[in-house]
Amino acid sequence: MSQSASIFIADSCIGGLSVLQSLWRSGRASQAVFLADYQCNPLGVKNEHEIAEVTERWITTASTYGNFLLIACNTLSVRYHFLRQSENLLPQIDRVLSMVDCFAAMVSAEKKTLTGKNVLVIGTQYTASQNVYPDILVANVPGVTASTIAATELERRIARLESWDAQDTAVLTTELREAIAQADIAVLACTCFPMASDKLEAEFPEVVFLDPGEYCASLLQETETKAAQELRLSVTGNIVGTADATDFARSYLSSGSVNE
Repeated sequence: MSQSASIFIADSCIGGLSVLQSLWRSGRASQAVFLADYQCNPLGVKNEHEIAEVTERWITTASTYGNFLLIACNTLSVRYHFLRQSENLLPQIDRVLSMVDCFAAMVSAEKKTLTGKNVLVIGTQYTASQNVYPDILVANVPGVTASTIAATELERRIARLESWDAQDTAVLTTELREAIAQADIAVLACTCFPMASDKLEAEFPEVVFLDPGEYCASLLQETETKAAQELRLSVTGNIVGTADATDFARSYLSSGSVNE
């Protein structure tokens, strides 16, 4: 795999593979390097200095693969959104694309669908505590009602490759169930959650689920030549082993080659 042709994707767990899957389906990012950076998981509880250090590390690493970073983590994307607005300047890189950008692209593409609807943003504890996504919805969609809720245990189970079922009240709590059931549209604002979309859609058939990661492709150029899809996977920390993450990636992506 040519490093210069690779897109560097980083997340604090394997969730970002859901974004890569949508890119591959759309003919984008055929050459990819994915960092499942478990050593910084969970990100939502870290302070601004620690988050800035993670962002700097991801940017520095991305610069060795073509100077483009895709932050496939909603928690860090929201934090990066604030860091970018502050005077605490980060290292320079040609381009950083985040899940906030993908969320905005989704809102633009689905404006008619979202208009006048009750929209629930399901995220990590940190993402759900911030107004970034509701503000984007309210500023761009007429008559929308926007709210957020955290699905902490759902994210934890998926990120750690642990099994769960829709009847598990520790995962789908009463509060979470009621919030989803009352929504017209639920936005999966954690890259882990699209991996559970089949279960969620079966449990809540009246609710429309949207995945911001599916709109990432609209922000990237389509590959002119259909190169073979190749992924180089790197895993840090001791939460999930590299072999387990690699096996999961091969099964989940179900196409292309995955190498450590």
